[in-house]
Amino acid sequence: MKMKLALVTLVTLSVVGCSSSAPESTQNVEAYIGVGNTDYDSQYHFGYNQGCKGAISVKADGGELASFKDKVLAGLDQFDAGWSAGAQACQDGTSRSMYTVKQG
Repeated sequence: MKMKLALVTLVTLSVVGCSSSAPESTQNVEAYIGVGNTDYDSQYHFGYNQGCKGAISVKADGGELASFKDKVLAGLDQFDAGWSAGAQACQDGTSRSMYTVKQG
């Protein structure tokens, strides 16, 4: 009887202990990924990615960089800022993430 009680207690504590810990994917994210000191939002992220893709395409195939800019979102401050940053970061034809990975 004592053995069953000990086993049930051990299993219960294991389940409670595992469920209360943060998911592994979110633990210490700030220790490894930095974004700098600018406030980013989804418009900035999308703009950065589009600007980078456009710059890479221009480097590889030629053409006008402005033709790759999303005409619907053009004019929105966050999108334009991200697009410009992405286009500048990737102008040599190399894809660069806006995130920096820090050595732990």
